[in-house]
This record gives sequence, structure tokens and C-alpha cells, in this order.
Amino acid sequence: MKRQVEIVGAGIAGLTTGLAFAQKGWRVRIHEQDSTLRLFGEGVHLWRNGLRVLDALGLLAPVISNVIPAFRHERRDSCDKAFSSCDFDPTFRLYLPLQPSLLTALYDALIETGGEVVLNSRAVGADPDGRLEFANGSRVRADLIIGADGINSVIRDSLGLLTQRRAANQFGYRAVIRRKPSRFETEAECTHYEYWNGSCRLLYAPATAEFAHVELTSVARDCSGNPERIDRQIWHARFPNLTSIIDRVPDNARGEWFETIRPDYWSSGRVAIIGDAATAQSPILGHGVGCMMMSAFALAQTIDHSAGLTEGLAQWELRERPFIDWVQWVAYRYGQLAVLSAAARKAVLRALDANGWARRRLLLGPVRRDVTAARHYARIPSPSLPVCPLIH
Repeated sequence: MKRQVEIVGAGIAGLTTGLAFAQKGWRVRIHEQDSTLRLFGEGVHLWRNGLRVLDALGLLAPVISNVIPAFRHERRDSCDKAFSSCDFDPTFRLYLPLQPSLLTALYDALIETGGEVVLNSRAVGADPDGRLEFANGSRVRADLIIGADGINSVIRDSLGLLTQRRAANQFGYRAVIRRKPSRFETEAECTHYEYWNGSCRLLYAPATAEFAHVELTSVARDCSGNPERIDRQIWHARFPNLTSIIDRVPDNARGEWFETIRPDYWSSGRVAIIGDAATAQSPILGHGVGCMMMSAFALAQTIDHSAGLTEGLAQWELRERPFIDWVQWVAYRYGQLAVLSAAARKAVLRALDANGWARRRLLLGPVRRDVTAARHYARIPSPSLPVCPLIH
């Protein structure tokens, strides 16, 4: 008899988890409280680790078919002068597919594999025995329940798993804009540009031949840079040479405060949490989606290789959590470069770019992890694996 998994949240984490379990022969049902999938106008950073997961799920080719691979990252000041740069090794290739393309590919593959997505289905809690409760008062029981319902997870909070919810003290807009003929579209079309002016940062990253991904971030104390709706005059003043880019950012660009989530545990009884519900991090390094996809794939693999569900959940957290905790810590620390003086920040970034070992181990550390390899599950997790605490 097939085992049943009920998943709350039809975002990237929920759909990846659902597809991984469906391909293992589970009956999968995903509950989404909205009336449609949440399709955001932004690019998604996918490094080698996330690309491997897509490949294992059979989705790599369709997802990256029209996406421009990044070969170089260049940092510039507000006067458009480069002060630091690095070329990506081919093994650390980066793609930025559009979020709707990735989400739609995961959804279509899930449905084709026999999974189900129920819209307008709002879950309000779960209990460790494997019962999921909905806003209309109904309940369902499953072998496994997964909360992939984002940073404000009701599944996580109904189980009392949250330990720390720490603000990164940064605000950001992420959007997709149409590309126009300019120097960005010539020899530099495979280069990602990161501009800094004081605590404000603007990232321009080609995604496809038609679209580019843009991020505008600022620290909390810089109130002028982080209203609910983007203030173009403020950003024009910060980056006068980039007005063409800023003017193409849509008025409804998604703005959010960055936070780091740290639960006591990733599971309780027959309930697990995944994605931003368990491992939200500052997006400034672009490892959030890759980490959630790795966790989702590893969850299905680990339970499939385990004698029982409880043992599988414990093994999954023991194997994956120390690494994800460390990535959260690095992402937070990198984000804090925004509060340094321009001279100090330039010195740090130049040092990182000049030191290949430090760049690979710190900024690109998650890229090396391969949860699709059989040897990844052959290793016996050790309780002595280091867990980096959040230091704020």
C-alpha cells in the first residue's frame, strides 16, 4: 500500500518535496491556500547543487533551456568603477531561471507523476501523530506531513518548533525587468554586476535573452531606501548611472525584510518542516533556493533508505542541518558588509575575490554539496558535526 504525504505550501520547497516523494512511489497531495500558484516576477539563483537536484528529478533541460549561464561577477561603486571581480570556474556555473518557469516545471512534473495540488486549501496546524487540520475544521491523517509554508509557517508554529527568528536588518526588492540594448547586453551579457553606494546595493543579473533579474537592498536604518513601494528618486540619487535599470523595476516589485529562521528541530513525530519555514536566510548570497531544494530531495532519499519514518527524519536532520546552519551564518555575515564603511567593504570583497580557497569555501561552499550522489547517504551522520550558532 502506498504511503501518503500531505504537504502544506505549493512553492519551490513544497513542489520539489512533493515531486521527490512522488517519484519514490508515495501518494502526494499539496495544499495551497491561494487560488493560484504564487508566481513572482524574479529570477532564481541556481548553482550546481540545485542544478544537480533538477537533473535527478528529470527537469534540468527544460528549466535552463533559455537561461544565460553566468561566467563572471563584478562589483562596482556608485561611480560605475569596478573595484572587485571574479570569474566562475565552470564547475560553479550559475543560472537564473525565472521563478514562474521553475515553479511551473515542478508543478507539471508533479501532476504528471500522479501528485495532486489542492488550491484554496488553508491549513492551520498539525499534530505529531500525523493529523493535518484546515481552516474549515476538517482534518486528514497521513503517514507524513510536511510544512513548506514559508517564513510565517503555521505548521511550524502549531508544533512550537520555532527557537529564533532574527532580523537581518536589511530590506530588499527583487524583480525581473526587460533587457534593452546597452553595454550590459554585449560582451558582458554573462556577467553579474553588483553596485554599492553606502549601505545600498543594486544587483543586475541577466536571466534570459529577454529578461534580467534585479535586486535593490538597503539596511534597516536607511529608512529612505526601504518603503513598501519603491521610491525611484531615492535610488536614482544613489545610482545615477543606473537610472535606466531602476526605471524598469515594476511598481509592484516584491519588497521584504530579510530574516533568519532557526527552529528547535526540523521535525516532530510525523511532521517535518522545510524551506523558509525551517531554514530562511538572507538572500544576498543566492543560496536559499539551492539549500531548500537539497533539503527536499535529501528528505525523500533519506526516508526511502531508512527502516522507519522516525529514524529517517532524525537521520535527515542530523546529516543536513549542520551544513544548512553554517550557510545561514555565512549569508548573514556577508549581508552585514552593508554596514561597513565603503573602504572596509571594498577591502573585504577584494580579499575574498583574490583568495580562491576562501571564495570557494565561504561564498560558494554550498555549491560543492551533492545530495544526489549515493555516497552522500552512505556516510553515517555523527552527532559531533559542528553546528554554527547564530551570532547577532
